[in-house]
Parts: sequence; structure tokens; C-alpha cells
Amino acid sequence: MEDSFAPSSPSKVTTVHILDDGQIVGSLQEFQLVEDRFAWVSRADMITRLLTLRRITDPEKKSVIAIYEQGKVIKEFVNLDEHFPIAAILNAGEVPESK
Repeated sequence: MEDSFAPSSPSKVTTVHILDDGQIVGSLQEFQLVEDRFAWVSRADMITRLLTLRRITDPEKKSVIAIYEQGKVIKEFVNLDEHFPIAAILNAGEVPESK
């Protein structure tokens, strides 16, 4: 029964926290310093998003969940090229919104 929960093809899904000043939180240590600023993010919602994106992301692609402190917005970028620069999502207006 354990195998029933394994994805058929593990897809790369990452989360990125972006501060008001545009800085990307790049490590667990950095996140722990600003964690309270993202207290509005629902863990249950994030788990649902991660599991959904793992299922719909093509094996040769990646998806990103961007969590913006400014405006308290979460955006999903699905099926990006593996070499797509994470910094390009800083200004989400430049990248088509996926969901």
C-alpha cells in the first residue's frame, strides 16, 4: 500500500518566499528569521498545492510556488523550463500567471 502514494514520475516543485523589498529567502536559516512575516500562509493549502503541482508538472519541467510578502499573494508557475531563473518571478507581472 505504501507504493500507492508514490508519484509515478517525481516532478520538481519548489517554493520561493519573496520579501517586500524583493529579496528571495534562500535558505532555512533566512526563512526562520522572517517566518512570522509569512504566518498568513496556510500549511494545508501549501501541501495541497505541492501535491497537485507534483502531479501535473511534466517530468522534464519544474513548477514554482511563489509566496509574496507584499500583498500576501501566492502564485503558481507551472511547467517552467528546468533552467528558468527563479529571480525572474520577482516581478510576477513579467511572467504569465499559471493559477
